[in-house]
Amino acid sequence: MNLRLVFIAVFAFNLLNAYQNFHGCCLAPDNLTGWIVTIDSMIVLKTTNGGVHWSEQQNSAAARKFFDITCWDNQKAWTCGILGEITHTSNGGQTWIHQIQGLAKYATRIEFIDDTLGWAVCGDGVVGKTTDGGTYWEQIFTPYAQAEFYGVSFINANEGWVVSGWPDSLAPRQGLIIHSTDGGFNWDSLYISPAYEDFFDIHFFNHTDGIVVGGNEQDYSPLIWKTTDGGNNWNAVSAPVNAFYLRALDFVDTLKGWAVGRFGTIIKTTDGGENWTRMDNPATQTLFDIDFSDELHGIACGYGMILYTTDGGENWHIGQVPGVKENSSSPLSDHIILNAYPNPFRNATNIKSEIRNPKSEISLKVYDATGRLVKSFSDIQCSMSNSVYAVSWSGTDDLGRKVPAGVYFVELSSAGETVKNKVIKIE
Repeated sequence: MNLRLVFIAVFAFNLLNAYQNFHGCCLAPDNLTGWIVTIDSMIVLKTTNGGVHWSEQQNSAAARKFFDITCWDNQKAWTCGILGEITHTSNGGQTWIHQIQGLAKYATRIEFIDDTLGWAVCGDGVVGKTTDGGTYWEQIFTPYAQAEFYGVSFINANEGWVVSGWPDSLAPRQGLIIHSTDGGFNWDSLYISPAYEDFFDIHFFNHTDGIVVGGNEQDYSPLIWKTTDGGNNWNAVSAPVNAFYLRALDFVDTLKGWAVGRFGTIIKTTDGGENWTRMDNPATQTLFDIDFSDELHGIACGYGMILYTTDGGENWHIGQVPGVKENSSSPLSDHIILNAYPNPFRNATNIKSEIRNPKSEISLKVYDATGRLVKSFSDIQCSMSNSVYAVSWSGTDDLGRKVPAGVYFVELSSAGETVKNKVIKIE
């Protein structure tokens, strides 16, 4: 099974379990208030405790599904989505108003540099701009009508950059980086990909230094590019092992930043993007967006998964959404913690469990997506007050045969309690 078939299998599995596709997120400067929107429904979720709990908000102004959401503070937020529709709240989401529809076939990313000046990038090479908080949006047609814009970064009222990609298209020449010096009315091309490079997000620190993230459609490898001359030249930056096709990027200052992508990828830099490390987290699905309010507090979202952190991403926790069940990682248990890393994996994954106050032996097993038992590990007797059990699974069954690429479930049982963690084996 190749990597593309694995992706399709994971996608189908999530649909069968009626997971929500959380696609855009934002966290306000108060570290507590945040919003998430979905691309498969007109649902807006809000948190008031930093992402721990989420509740649905009514957005009767929206007529189309969402791609992204941004906020300026804990009162003002904007959504964008299908048919270039934009809605806005100025009272924390108690009420939403419709600002515009028809910017393009969709608006994928929205950004404000204050509470009045903002841009929305769209399909069909369109950029929307407002100077009054969205009361009026100007539709700007760039020279790149075939471009599917996905990322935008302005450093002031005049200078900004936009990038494009086309997820799951397997078409070359979709990656594009363009630059404006007049607030977005005119654009010059800085780079057009000759191959299968897609760019999905961009961040500039000043008029010279910036970072682009994306991926290669052929093998889902991640792309991290850095420039020190305003985008005229780009240098590739090495991504961590087991990082994949990146979809979003966020920085809180000139040094600390994070990016997310396929197969639960979360990576972090503390030196302005020169070096990155992969952050262990419960997700194995695609993560579409990430947003930090400061260097400690952040949220991320993707297929059936909302995550939050309060320590800069060293530890990620699953946000609780009423009516949405997530089966791909350890349940919220006070007794057992179960993790696997790397995940996805090619050759081996390290399965680590912590049994708090153990009272009996534990059982560790691996099942495939159909529920068939693949691998059993020997039971052990826990005698310590807190027992840590670690084992490496090399992707073989009980007969020592290599299992095919696909989705598997690690199941650990102790004292009548069972937890599961989904892992993905790739070729």
